[in-house]
Amino acid sequence: MPEVEVDELGGGVYRVTHPLPFALNHVHTYAISSPDGWTVVDAGLAANAEARWAEALERLGRPRVTRIVLTHYHPDHVGGAEALRRLTGADEVLQNRRDAELCRNAYGRPENLEDVRRHLTAQGMPRETVEASVSGEQALSVAPPETTGFLEEGDVLELATEEFEVLHVPGHADGHIALLGRRTGRMFGGDVILRKITPNVSTWHDTDPDPLARYLSTLDRLVAIEPAVVFPGHHSDLSDAAGRAAEIREHHRARLDAHHEALRAGAVTPWEVSRRIWDGNLTLHELRFALLEAVSHLVRLERLGRAHEFEPGRWRAL
Repeated sequence: MPEVEVDELGGGVYRVTHPLPFALNHVHTYAISSPDGWTVVDAGLAANAEARWAEALERLGRPRVTRIVLTHYHPDHVGGAEALRRLTGADEVLQNRRDAELCRNAYGRPENLEDVRRHLTAQGMPRETVEASVSGEQALSVAPPETTGFLEEGDVLELATEEFEVLHVPGHADGHIALLGRRTGRMFGGDVILRKITPNVSTWHDTDPDPLARYLSTLDRLVAIEPAVVFPGHHSDLSDAAGRAAEIREHHRARLDAHHEALRAGAVTPWEVSRRIWDGNLTLHELRFALLEAVSHLVRLERLGRAHEFEPGRWRAL
C-alpha cells in the first residue's frame, strides 16, 4: 500500500503528505476538522490515489469529509480529487471558475495533447524531448474533478470554527486560490509561495498573457497581507511569508536580467535561453518547467521594452 505521512499541526489542521515521482518528491494536502464535517485542501496525484487516501483517512480516524477544495489545477494537486470524492462521498468539490476551465481543457480534451506538442515545439524544444514530455503528461492520467461550485475572490468558508477568506493569487496558475484565516492569519497557500524553491511561472498555450507580471503582483499582495503562517503545497511551513515573497521578487528581477543577457549573448529561442539559464542535468519534468518559465520571463522583458519576439518563438534583446 502506498505510504502517506500524516502530521497534526494544531488548531484542527492535519497535513497529509503524498509521494511524487519527480525531483520534487512530495506534495502536501491538508485535512481540517470541523464539527459539521471535515474539509480537505488539495488531493495529490491520480496514480494510486484511492489507496493513499484510504490509508490517510484511516490514520485520521475515518472522519466525515464533506468538502474538497482545490487550490489549482496542476496534477499533483487535483489528480486525486475524484478518488477522494468517491471514498468520502464529499458533498462539495470546489475550485476557482478559471481554474476549472483550465482543468477541463488540460485533462478533459484529448486535443490538448496536440496543443501542448505544438506549443513546446514552437518554443524550440527538440522533437524527441517534446514527444517524451507529451508522453509524460499523458501518463499522469488525470480526470477532471466533478466540481460542484466555484470559489472567487472574497468568498468565505468556515474551517475549524474560523472564517477563511478566498484570495485569488494568480501567477503559478491563472486560477490559483489561497484560503486566509480571518482570526489567526493562517493561510492554506497551495503553491503560491514556497520556502526552498520558487514556484514555477509558466506560459502555456492556454494561459493568460504575462503570468510573471501577475505573480509579481501576487507577491506584493503577500507582503501587504503578512500571513501569520502559510501551509504550502511543498516543503515546510512559512512563518515569514512576507520576507520570503520579497526574496522571490528579487530572484525574478535577477532572472529577468539573466534572460536579457542570454539574448544578448546569442540565444534566440526560449529553449536556447533556458539552457543558458538553468545549469546542470535536468529531468524531463524540469526541462519543461525551465523552458516555459523562460517564455514567461521573455514575455515580461517584452512588456518592459527590453526584448522583442520578431518571429513566433524567436527573440532578440532590445
